Amino acid sequence: MEIRVSTFEYETATAPDELYSGGIGPCIVMGAIYGKKGYMIHGHSINTNFGMFIEPIFTDLRKAIHKKNLGIYVIGGETARDEDPECVEEILHGRQTLLDKIKDEGLSPCLKLVRWNQPNYTQTLRLVLSKGKAITENLRRT
Repeated sequence: MEIRVSTFEYETATAPDELYSGGIGPCIVMGAIYGKKGYMIHGHSINTNFGMFIEPIFTDLRKAIHKKNLGIYVIGGETARDEDPECVEEILHGRQTLLDKIKDEGLSPCLKLVRWNQPNYTQTLRLVLSKGKAITENLRRT
């Protein structure tokens, strides 16, 4: 079953289920696979306490005993050229907040992908838990 993770949601699943982010622009999605278990959080850092919002996924990932079997995937965070400079700054701050948290938790070696959106593109992230792999897709906005 596909479990869609919408904005401001955090979901976990076990194979054969899959976690799917949908198309994201300025939002930031972090997915993780540990064995047959998947974790995905989807949010944005504009006008939010992003650091507090992402805490639940890290609480769960601290339980991953064998970190070498953990894969982390990060996508999103588009900063369009015509955005309000304050919004752009908040998106960039959200990107850095997430990367700093991964580092502070000692999970940098588990980071398999960081792909920030280019202007006028969205991305999707699908965690195929039965195969232990992540699939991303870049989509040009029309």
